[in-house]
Order: sequence, then C-alpha cells, then structure tokens
Amino acid sequence: MADFTAEDAEKAFLEAYNMPTGMPKHEALERAARMSDALGHLPLGVSCRIALIDSAYYLSRYDLMLAPFAWVRAAEEKDPEAFNDYERHSLNWSHKWVATGLRRDPRFSLEQLQAVIGQLADRYGRLGFSVQPVHGARAEYAYHVGDMVGLAEHLGKYLATESGPMADCDACVVEEQVWMLARLGRHQEAAAHGWEGLSGNTNCSTQPQGILSALLWPLLEIGDTERAAHAHTTAYRLIKEDEITSYVHEHIRFCALTGNLARGEKILRRSLHKVKGEQLPADEMSFAECAAVLLKRLPADTEFEVPAVGSRTAAELLDRLSKRALQLARQFDERNGTPTWVERVTKSLEQADYPHVELAVPSAPPPAPAEESVVFGDPVEIAEAMVTLYDQGDFVKARRMLDSLPADMDPLLPPDLAAHAGIRRMTTGLVPFDFSVFEELLTALPADLALRYQARLAVGLENGLEIAEKCLAEAESDFTRTVAALTLAELLDDAHNHERASEMLALASSLDVAALRGRVLVEAAEHRARQQDLEGAHTDVKAAMAGDLPPSARFEGFRLQLRLETVLARVPEAMATARAFVAAFPLPESAEARWYQVASIQELDQEGACLADLREAVAISRTHLSPGHTAHFCFALSGGYVQTDRFVEAAEVLEESLRLLQEGQDDLRLQVVFRLGQVCRKLGEFPAAERYLREASVLLPPEEAGRRAFLLDALASVQGRLDKHDEAMASWRAAAALWQQEGNVSEAIGSLIELASNLPDDEIVETRAAVDEAEALLPTLNDLREVTRRQAEIVAIRAWVYGQTGEFAQAMKHYRDAEALVVSLGDENWRVFTVLRAANVLLNADDAEGAEAEARRAASLLPDDDLVGNVLSVLSEALRRQNKPSGTDPLVRELTARLD
Repeated sequence: MADFTAEDAEKAFLEAYNMPTGMPKHEALERAARMSDALGHLPLGVSCRIALIDSAYYLSRYDLMLAPFAWVRAAEEKDPEAFNDYERHSLNWSHKWVATGLRRDPRFSLEQLQAVIGQLADRYGRLGFSVQPVHGARAEYAYHVGDMVGLAEHLGKYLATESGPMADCDACVVEEQVWMLARLGRHQEAAAHGWEGLSGNTNCSTQPQGILSALLWPLLEIGDTERAAHAHTTAYRLIKEDEITSYVHEHIRFCALTGNLARGEKILRRSLHKVKGEQLPADEMSFAECAAVLLKRLPADTEFEVPAVGSRTAAELLDRLSKRALQLARQFDERNGTPTWVERVTKSLEQADYPHVELAVPSAPPPAPAEESVVFGDPVEIAEAMVTLYDQGDFVKARRMLDSLPADMDPLLPPDLAAHAGIRRMTTGLVPFDFSVFEELLTALPADLALRYQARLAVGLENGLEIAEKCLAEAESDFTRTVAALTLAELLDDAHNHERASEMLALASSLDVAALRGRVLVEAAEHRARQQDLEGAHTDVKAAMAGDLPPSARFEGFRLQLRLETVLARVPEAMATARAFVAAFPLPESAEARWYQVASIQELDQEGACLADLREAVAISRTHLSPGHTAHFCFALSGGYVQTDRFVEAAEVLEESLRLLQEGQDDLRLQVVFRLGQVCRKLGEFPAAERYLREASVLLPPEEAGRRAFLLDALASVQGRLDKHDEAMASWRAAAALWQQEGNVSEAIGSLIELASNLPDDEIVETRAAVDEAEALLPTLNDLREVTRRQAEIVAIRAWVYGQTGEFAQAMKHYRDAEALVVSLGDENWRVFTVLRAANVLLNADDAEGAEAEARRAASLLPDDDLVGNVLSVLSEALRRQNKPSGTDPLVRELTARLD
C-alpha cells in the first residue's frame, strides 16, 4: 500500500498544475501521475496526463508528449467516463500535436508519422469534426519530405475546408497559410493574406507574433521592407522573454540577412542557452541554422559566453552550429529517404543578403572614405591653410585641415601655428576646453591674434563684457576690432543695452572687413530679434542669406532663420529651412545643424510628419555627435512614432534613449521614462509601465504639481490593470488633490471618475464615495459644457451602481438621465454606448423584451461602425433569452454584414 492518500495525490497535482511552465512543473506532474497510478485513481491519472501533454506543448517538447498521450488513449478505451468534458476536448485537440512531434523528430519513422495522421483523420471523421487540421498535417508532411506538389494539393484542401471546434484559432490558421504559401513561392499572396489576418482579434498566446514571424520572408521577397521591419520589431518584442519557442530563430536570421547585425548579435546572445539546451531536433536544427547565418557575418573573433560550454569565438561557434545543423538535416533525410533537408540547410547557410532594412532604432551610416576627410601634405602648409580658412569664415575646409593635424605633431610646428591648432581643437570640441591651457597657448600668438580669440570666447564667460571691451580697446587690426564689436553687440543686447549694441554693429559695418561682412549682416538681424522685432529680423536674415556668405556666416544665418520661423510658428517654412540647413554642409559640420533641426521639429510638434528627418538625425549622431545627443534625438524620434500610433517602435527607440543617457541629463531621463511608461501601458506591458512611471515619479520635482498629477493618473490606471486596487485608489486620490491644488477642477473630477470606474465590481461603497466627491466639485466648474460632460459621466456610474445592487428601476432612470445629458453634448457614439448599458440592465432584470427594444434603438442611432459589434452582441443575447431565432432577424443580418 502506498503511504499517501488520494487527498495527498490530488494536492500534489494541484500544486504542480499551478507551477509556472518549465521542466520542474513537468517533473512535478509526473510525480503526481505516479501517485495516482499507485492509488488506482484513474480520473486523477487522466487529469495528470492531460496536464502533462499541455506542459510538453508549452515546453516545445513534443517528445515528452508521447507517453502521456498513449496512456490517455488506453484510458479512454478502458473507461471513457473517467474523462470530464475539458479532458475529452483536450485529448481530441492534442492528437494534432502528436503528429507535429513525430514529424519533427527523426527518431520516429515515417510509417509511425503516417499512422498517427491516419488515426487523426479517423478520429475526427468519427466524431464529426472538421478535417481541416488533417489537411494541415498532410500539407506539413508533404513539405517535410520535399513533396511540393503534395504541399500545394493539401494546402488547397486546407484553405477550402471549413474550420470547426478542433481547428486552430483563426489567427493560427492564417499563420499556417502564410508559411505554406511562402514555401510554394507565392510570396505576394502570402504577404497579402497574412497582413489582412493581423486585423482580426485573438486571445491566442502565440499571436500575432506567429503571423508576423511567418510574414518576414514573403515581405522581404516582394521588397516591402517597411512592413518587414514592423513585423520583426513587433513580433520580437512579444517573444523576447520567451526562452522556449522557436519563433526567435527566424528573427536572428532576419537580422543577419537585412544588415542588422548588431541587433541580431544581441538577440543571439539572449538565446545561447539553446546551444546545449534540450530541444526537439527540428527546433535544434532551426536554431543552429539561423544562428550560423548570423555568425558568418560577424567578426570571427567576436566572443560569446555559451552556457554549459564556455567562452567561444564567433568562428568556433559557427563551426559547431553549422555542422550540427547539417548533421540533423542528414538525420531527417535518412529517415525520409530524400536529400531535402541538407539541400535546404545548405542553401540557407549560403543565402545572400536582402537589401538593408531600417528598423525602429536607426544605426550609424557607413563611414565616409578616409580621403574625403583627411588632407595629406606638409604639416606647416596645412596649418597655415587652416588659419587662413578660419579667418575667411570657411570653417568647413578649415576643419578638414584641422582634422589632418594630429595633436602629437604640434611640437613639429612653429609655436604660433601649434597654438592655433591647439585652440581650434578646444573650440571645436575635439578636446575638452581647458581655460588655463587656452591662456598658455595665447602667449605663443601675436597680441592682436590673442585678442581675437579672447573676443570670440567672451560670450558665455562671467566677465565676458569686460573682456570684449578690453579686446576692442587694444585691438590692432580692423579684423579684431570687428570681432570684438560683434561680441559686444551680443553681450550688450543680453544686458538689454540695445542702443549701445546698435553702436557696436554700426562700428563693425563701418570697418567693412570683407571676410566678416556676412557675419555682420547676420548679427544685425539677430540684434533685431533680440529686441523682439521678429518679423524684421526674419526679413533681414533672409536678405542676408540671399547673398554670397562664407560658410560660417551662412551657418549662423540658417540657425537664426530656423529659430525665427519656429518661434513665429511658420511650420512649412521652418521644416524647409531645417532641411536646407542640414543639406548645406557636409559631415561632420551638418551634424551640429541636426541639433537645431530636431529642436525645431519638437517645438512645432512635427515629429510624426518628420520621421525620416529624425531617423537620419539619430543615425548621423551615432558617428558625429555624443551619446547624449543621440539619446535626445531618439526621444524626439519616439514622439514621431507615438504620433503615428507606432507604439512598438516608440518603445524600442525609448529604450535605446535610456541606454544612451549621460550623467547630467536628468530632465531628459524624466521625459524618457515617463513616455516609456505611457507607451508600455499602451502595449499592455503593465509591469514595465508601472516600473517606468514609478521612476518618473521619483525624478519629478515635488513642486511640479500639474505634471505629478498627470503622472499619478497614468500610474493609477496601470496599477488598476495589475489588480493593485489599493495603490491605484491612492494614486487617483493623490492626483485629484494635486489637480485641485493646480486649480484644474475638471481634471480632479476626472481622476475621481476614473477611480470610481476602475474599482472592483464589489467595491460599491468606495465607488459611491468617489462619485460623491466628484459631484461635490461640479459647482466649482465654470464651463457649462464641461459641467454637462462630467455630470453625464457621474450619472452613468451611479446607474451602474444601482444595476449592481439590483435596483434596476433606479439604474434605468439614471441611464435615461445620462443619455439626455449626452444628447445635449452631441456625442452620438457615447449615446449608443449609454443605451447599450441600459439594455444590459434590462437583461440582468430578466426583461429580455425590453433589452431587445433598447438594442434596436441603439442600432438606429449608430453614427458609424465603431460599436456595431457591441450592438449585435446585446441584440443577439436578448433574442436568445426569448428563444427567438437570430439568424433570420433582418437587423441581426444587417449588423453582421456591417461587421464583416
């Protein structure tokens, strides 16, 4: 006799059943199964085996499915009554999985596989199920053995056969169709069919990532790289935490073949447990093949730390995995009696790249050839040319000269030229600015040149005005006097001494230094702008830009013109000027222009319309600006993705921004984590959303009550979705208090309404309390329309509460009142929604006839098709309650047609 009871065995089963997916759960279920067998507890044994079959499926270990499947088949013959309805359904359903498992493991013969498919056909035929899954299994079998004619034949039958209760969900059927069509080379059809299939709703745990993964190859084959990028980005975000399924293999290969090696390497590193992990042979072959495709394209000495293997280079790992993929392919071919899999794997390992696919986060462009940025020749001549070019305002060519003078060559230059080079390296950002070094370098220059450099750097220094005055007084040349006068004009404007600033500009103009004429014109326009004469400044700078300006003056002119058009909200002009700005200069000079372009795009709220510009800015910044710049540009790009409802891409680029943030960018970090929290909430990634929003709340200064209230509202909604109702209530109440503190009563009411709307159904007292608080604030609102809107929301919640407590007459009265308020607002969709809520109250009150009348009234009010499904659902239920046929009801048929 066993030393445990039936109660012990049942407890062991329940504990195992509730464990997370993994081998520990599977082993615990096996122990519970053995206990049930020892006790002769057949029903419990059935439950354990059905759970083991499910566990094997979610582990993607079909080989572990065979023993429990054979056991339940025998148990079914012995005692069909030992199965409940769920277990009987599961047995019928899992028969499909067994055929898949045998096909994907060469240890089982083709005869065994064919027999299982035959048994599946017999079982489904005997029980009256659709044979669509049988055609699917035969199509997969045909492809597996290289019978493309058979694949086409059974695909046709698969598509022509109606689905049924044993068929996969509609989305999974679409995924299978896409794979099969792509294998037959019908890429256009596969892409169209799959993309259309994404529009359906599904609760399937493997969708939409399955369809999206299947779509990668047909989309690439037809050249639709934009959709291919979306398919990869969206699917991978859904599967990146899944360490078991094989979808990720296709995404490694996708990155390898589309020029996204860095991302592919990152995904591979997250999947290295598969190198030695237990997998079904077909999955192991798939991983080895796809990883090898990537490894061929990585530097051979790239290091990988492989679990249970140790450190390996890309070359070593490539050798191991390519050999393993071909070894497994040979095993399948020996089983199948065909050369199919070796040919497929060999072809895959030798596949050429597709055109580059731009993903959500742009990568750096290829570097410019060395000869474009470096000048060769005598260092002294190069240094002299650099000085001349800077004086002439041609900073583009001058920078080329500077880049051609390595700092370690300075001792070989005459002292004055070495000083020029050292100072220019600091002022252009090639090396950090050091004021003491700067002053020391000045001693090697003639006095007038030293004054010129001092005058240029006076802006931004605490005693800049004093320095500029000294430079003007001591200058020996008109060139230096002009530089000092222009600096003084800017400093005097900043000190609101506009009259003297005008005098300095007049002096600069009268000196008429040819190389500085353009700068004087631009500075004169800036002078008008600093006095808030924006229109006049814009006219002046455009006139100046029409002339022949040296590059440095043209750069400043573009900067001023763009800033003025941005402040004046001249959107088309500003966007055109920004694009002309970045196009007017070569790299690296145009990289700085990107900063002004991105700032203008953000200020004018044009991120969605300027996605291409923002993507270019990110890519350019990676090479020519700092990581902090790139983080800022990534944040701007995320705004474009949000504005165009591309939330997966927004999340990807925000995560990259977060990675690149530098010390001292606290305000940008706050903006990034707050937006990332909002985007994760939109994507249903609630734990991540809560984490980011909490971080934002820590970073946000306490005195910013309005922003904190907005943040708390967002955090509360996430906490509610995570069933953290106490925390959500606290957050919404805190938000309401802060809104009141800010004087925004409408938003305070909104927070309380959200609180009331999101409480659990049984929290009636709390719901009423929140609504009472919201209603008490209504008299303090001044906007009559806003009062009506908030009152309608409050009355509708009160109606819902009455419905929950069984006070149906009061519920109907309040819904009627709410409808009247909504009608006065002219919101027809809201009106339909309110009528449907009333219909549901009547259903709960067992007044199906009244519910039918309300549903029909709602249908007559529909302004568009947004709520057709809701109306159809309520009407159908009302008819069912009355035993009325819905299939022949004209309105039901009309609504169904509209829904389709």
